[in-house]
Amino acid sequence: PRAPAQRLRRGPRRVRVGVVGNMDGSVAQSAGVFGWNYNRANFKYDQGQRWARYTTGRKMAMAQVGMFRQDVTDLAGVSMGKMKLYGPIYGIVITVCVTVFVEGRSGLKFPGPPVFISQIYLQCLACGIGFITLAMYLLFHSAMRAQVACVQLRTRKVRVPVPTQRQLDSARKLLSTYEEQGLYDMFRIPFVMPNGANSPENSDDEDKPQHGGYAKGGLPGIAAKAKKLVSAAHEKGETTHNMRMPGLTPGKPSWYAQEMEDRDAVPESSPSGFGTDGVPEPFEHFELLRAAQKEWWGCEAYMRICFLYGMMHLIMAFSYWITLHNVCELGMIWCSNLGAAGLTAG
Repeated sequence: PRAPAQRLRRGPRRVRVGVVGNMDGSVAQSAGVFGWNYNRANFKYDQGQRWARYTTGRKMAMAQVGMFRQDVTDLAGVSMGKMKLYGPIYGIVITVCVTVFVEGRSGLKFPGPPVFISQIYLQCLACGIGFITLAMYLLFHSAMRAQVACVQLRTRKVRVPVPTQRQLDSARKLLSTYEEQGLYDMFRIPFVMPNGANSPENSDDEDKPQHGGYAKGGLPGIAAKAKKLVSAAHEKGETTHNMRMPGLTPGKPSWYAQEMEDRDAVPESSPSGFGTDGVPEPFEHFELLRAAQKEWWGCEAYMRICFLYGMMHLIMAFSYWITLHNVCELGMIWCSNLGAAGLTAG
């Protein structure tokens, strides 16, 4: 007679166990779906940030190389601009010298002056023509050599880092690659399960002591103190970095850690472009241009020296010519003294 009663008393207990089991399954299912969606959204956000970081870095690199190219143009343009400035002057001076040497010499319409004095005049004029001609040659050599170096550097060495199609394809990530991640990263529940990899190393600026945060009691203060103790233990080597505590141990997703490891292992294949460091100083284009300037800076300096000596001989020749013209052809002795003194006083 007790069997039906026992069955009646045991029936609800079995029902309660089944309900609890169903509730546990639904909670696990909800937690798994939440973890999947949460981590998938994080992965999608990280890949968007990865693409934005790549494009921003490329824009900055192209702007920097554009400034480098402008540096090459400006430095080489100093020598190239002198050809526009000095070239017409040298042409006019040589034209005047040749005209005076052929058509303007003394003795064409009147009796010629003594040979000993004409020899000094013609010799100074010839020396002036020679120095100006040499200065023009050095001018063209330095200007054209600077232009060649500028074009060579801008087309061979200092080039705009336009990304290739391979680099663009490496920088982007398909959302389907989320399926290639580990199960822990796919179903990790935030604030309950720690990240699967260590946090990136801090820079020197980030290693400065932080004075903010909770300094008193309460749950936030206890969590901050526990985090400091765990970090201190990690630094002393008392605990391994594989030991993680939810909310206390810093970390990052495994896909980010894998990206950093691949970039450090093969920097040439990184979509960010040949390593993580910037352009070393002193910049290469300055050193290349410094080496190239050795081929024309001497010509540029001696060009101005030749121009100086050419103008000195030309003015001296004009002083002799005005003296001969006034004395031998016009008979103006005092004017010859004034002309010679005015041209040779400096």
